[in-house]
Amino acid sequence: MSTESCTVPQLYLGFPASAGEPPKVLRGFEHVKLAGGATERVTIELSTYDISIWDVVSQTWTRPDGEFTVFVGQSAFDDDSLTATF
Repeated sequence: MSTESCTVPQLYLGFPASAGEPPKVLRGFEHVKLAGGATERVTIELSTYDISIWDVVSQTWTRPDGEFTVFVGQSAFDDDSLTATF
């Protein structure tokens, strides 16, 4: 009997309010297999496009000014998620 299980940490980005984006936008995830009781460090990188929005008027990607929030958890509704700002 295997004690290995899977988890999928998800990274959601909260754009500055001025961007007009939803409160949380999925920007990355990793499928991780773990043995029972094990932990693993996971890295999810964000690209320039991940922190940008499409400007319809100028027809180009733009990065909104202001503070971004990063949420990492098991889902968008994970109240125990890790958070950070930049």
